[in-house]
Amino acid sequence: MKYASLFALTATGLAAFALQSAQAQSVSTTPGTAAMAAAGFSDLELVGARSPMPKVKFLPASAFDYNAASVEASSRGVQADRPGKRPVANAAMLLQRRELSAAALATAPMAETAVPEAVGTGGIQFTSTRTYPRQQDRAYPSSTVGKLYFRDQTGNAYICSGSMIKPGVVLTAGHCVHSGNGSSSGWYNSFTFVPGYSRVGTTETRPFGTWSGWANARTSTAWFNSGGQVPNAGDWALIVFNKDSSGWRIGDYTGYLGYLYPALIGRHMTVLGYPANLDGGTQMHRVESMANNAGTNNGTWGSDMTGGSSGGPVVLNFRQDYTGLSPYTQDNYANRLTSVVSWGYTSPNPQVQGGAQFDSNFGAMLSATCSAYSWAC
Repeated sequence: MKYASLFALTATGLAAFALQSAQAQSVSTTPGTAAMAAAGFSDLELVGARSPMPKVKFLPASAFDYNAASVEASSRGVQADRPGKRPVANAAMLLQRRELSAAALATAPMAETAVPEAVGTGGIQFTSTRTYPRQQDRAYPSSTVGKLYFRDQTGNAYICSGSMIKPGVVLTAGHCVHSGNGSSSGWYNSFTFVPGYSRVGTTETRPFGTWSGWANARTSTAWFNSGGQVPNAGDWALIVFNKDSSGWRIGDYTGYLGYLYPALIGRHMTVLGYPANLDGGTQMHRVESMANNAGTNNGTWGSDMTGGSSGGPVVLNFRQDYTGLSPYTQDNYANRLTSVVSWGYTSPNPQVQGGAQFDSNFGAMLSATCSAYSWAC
């Protein structure tokens, strides 16, 4: 009996130590400690929300070396692999349609300068398209992706992209929840997630409703203390959203993506988001490209997306299942998150983006969130 008690005490101590270690890799906030409480966004804020995407001024030669990236991918083992899950709840009652005012639309900012191309001056090939048909945004796995609205400490409205990584947890970029100034004053607030968002003309469609009841936001210490500089080794963030009145979580309606690490650099990726330069950020967009090594645990890929796509998911083997699935490598690891969009380039000409590859620090950050909010995971 004494031995059993000693073992239980030791196990409890180890679990507490593991949680403390996980929390040491990340920092979080709750609505009670944020600068402002969540509030609805006006039409003017919805169309005028700005992007916080940081930019890089230089990329190493490895960013354009496909061969080295392939060797890196084949020479490392997978540390963590978790599958996603399809939706389990009927979202029909969540559908919202609303009309934006013409006066608000007239104030929409000009699109950024990057234009759709197949390759930029960096020479990294990619494909680019609006997700189609529009109903696809409501079908798994596209249904897991959405627009993230938030406000900074002075009340200015911003826009990012995000995706479901657990039933109640939205994945986005660190710079979409915190300024990186190393202080509690850097937290943003009023987080509002709209999965499957689209707008045609003045009509907004929100097939899974609007989720603004958030409980916790967490980012890595690497981003928290970054000074806002990129490439950053941990520009990731997780936001926990509360259940609705029926007791369901966002991911119960949309499904959620799996994750895999390390699995970004040297592999072909699908990147999704809502870039302001393409369809004015009104439609979900999709880019396909191989990811090379940008240094600082970052990958880089070809992309014509700009601001607004920050925090969008970078996904390995993005697909809907099909007849004839085999056990071979190319059929494994479907719909696994490997990173999020972190940065663009100061000039639009290279047509590249990048993000931090998930690693054990990311795993610790997710573990800390799930330990504190087990119902969300």
